[in-house]
Amino acid sequence: MKNNLIFSHLFNKICIILVVSSCGGSGSSNITELENIDININLSGLKTTSNSYEYQLIEITSNNSQCSFNISLNDDVYKIHHLKSTNNQFSFRNPIIYESSKNLKLNVSSISNTNCPQSSKVFDMLINKYPTQYNLIPSNIADLKTNFYEVGDIGFGGIVIQDRFTATICYPTPNDCQLYENQLFGQDAHNMIQGDFNGDGYEDFAVAWAFFPHTIEPSQKVNAPLNIFLNNGEGRFAEDINIYASRYAPRHPFAYRSIAADFNNDGIDDIFSGSMGIQYRSEDYSENFINPHPHLLLLSNVDGKFEDKSHQIEDNNAGQGQLCNFAHDASSGDPDSDGDIDIYACNILNINDGQGNFTMHDYINLDWQRENQYGNPMSSLMVDLNNDSYDDIIFWNFDNRSMWSNAHEGYILLSNNTKNIREWEQIVIPQGPFGFDHNKYNHAASGDLNNDGFADVVVAITRDLPYYEGAYVQILINNGQGKLIDMTDTNFSIQPRSDTHHGEGNIYLRDMNLDGHLDIVHSTRDYNSGYHGSHIAINDGNGNFTSLLNSVLPNRPDPGYNNYDFLMKALPMNIDNEGCLDFISVTDVGWEESYETETSNFFFSVINTDCNF
Repeated sequence: MKNNLIFSHLFNKICIILVVSSCGGSGSSNITELENIDININLSGLKTTSNSYEYQLIEITSNNSQCSFNISLNDDVYKIHHLKSTNNQFSFRNPIIYESSKNLKLNVSSISNTNCPQSSKVFDMLINKYPTQYNLIPSNIADLKTNFYEVGDIGFGGIVIQDRFTATICYPTPNDCQLYENQLFGQDAHNMIQGDFNGDGYEDFAVAWAFFPHTIEPSQKVNAPLNIFLNNGEGRFAEDINIYASRYAPRHPFAYRSIAADFNNDGIDDIFSGSMGIQYRSEDYSENFINPHPHLLLLSNVDGKFEDKSHQIEDNNAGQGQLCNFAHDASSGDPDSDGDIDIYACNILNINDGQGNFTMHDYINLDWQRENQYGNPMSSLMVDLNNDSYDDIIFWNFDNRSMWSNAHEGYILLSNNTKNIREWEQIVIPQGPFGFDHNKYNHAASGDLNNDGFADVVVAITRDLPYYEGAYVQILINNGQGKLIDMTDTNFSIQPRSDTHHGEGNIYLRDMNLDGHLDIVHSTRDYNSGYHGSHIAINDGNGNFTSLLNSVLPNRPDPGYNNYDFLMKALPMNIDNEGCLDFISVTDVGWEESYETETSNFFFSVINTDCNF
């Protein structure tokens, strides 16, 4: 009897299994049946006609509430960017295109499982080229994309020059003179700075253009503009003339090193550009030097418009410019710890009253400069090295000064918990790599590179001979007491650009891959080395740097006849609030069909599409 009961239980279990495994005795599975059910896929929110890199937000629904979906582009060349999804809601950026328009197809496919069969549906997307100020369509489309960056919005701004000159130009020394007849002026986006110039929370930028030759006499000189480009919050830039109180961009003979900071305490970044002065030569060329010209100071007014307030900088020269002659450097900070941003330029400290009115410091002024044989520095910084709340002053002297000066390469004026700069300690800066009196200290930036709580310094250095050659980046680590130690050999030992790269340019410190560590961006211009002028070096968190490979970055746009493909310049920015940081670059050599009538220079964005570089 017991055995019969056991057999009965086993038989019942087998029956249950058989029932569960079958459907109506047919033997077909649940999945097979589901595959025979049509999935009705619906898509809402898709802009079927939209612009390159435009933001999209879509929602997918179907007659099967158990289904989830993926989206993709049915194309091997183009792809959507910065895809995010939650509960069948998807946001992404359109593919970046360079043609006038492109017909693409968005594929929506279900994720197959026991409750949802495989199904898909295709939706048409017409992508138009974003309308830029200059309509530029490149010939090297395939070279403008990598797995990590893509060129975008070519020609959203720039400059076109038709002005000509006839003159004898002496550069780089007064003895290097050559006659030019009926020549077009050249140009360069020489100094680009990032800031928020309308207070909307998005990163804008400004450029102080340089017109070349810059050593031309004033009677023949064409003043160059300083242009402000506003970010619309979607990664697009345009110049709005309404941001200038005069309704036109300010102009200057040569506005050089630029700073963005809130000088008048209204919550909006203002702009200072140090003046390179104007050329003077006697008729027989026996005299050849630079005369002073006022710095450029743009302050936002109560209406949020920028006014030229250059006259608010004291010069003791009847408004003709500070007598240091030319400012290759410019830096801002708070050495008196009063909460107002002061300006240091040409070895003169200009003290801010909080409203953007600047007076010369009673000690760090022209007399101090001359008495110490410092001349005008090539680069400078104001940064608190010893954490005493007073920004210290750092400056690097020009090369080839030994014939008239005994000054070292550069100095730190280290604060002592007071604003009395006369009592601050003077410390010699570590020398650059090219030998005493042969280093050109082009630009410097500061930040905490090794996360120890103290500000460090990065310096961009080139040789004096060959002129401006060698893009060397020096790493100066703070010892915790305000002294800077040269750690380049251990922290950034591999620098192939230091040999054969035209290195005059800017240094920026930004967290390019958003890992919490400051990276280096060295922005230069070069035609021979085979390296990008947009040089990015990634920080490992301990202040050790490794340069990104050329292959990580795209080439610059090419109209079809450029003889050099690599990027020129890089201003790091958060352009689109997506992914890692992006940057702004320029075409540099122009886009014109003929160099007979004009020269030009156009901006484009370089968008980060993947942070895993």
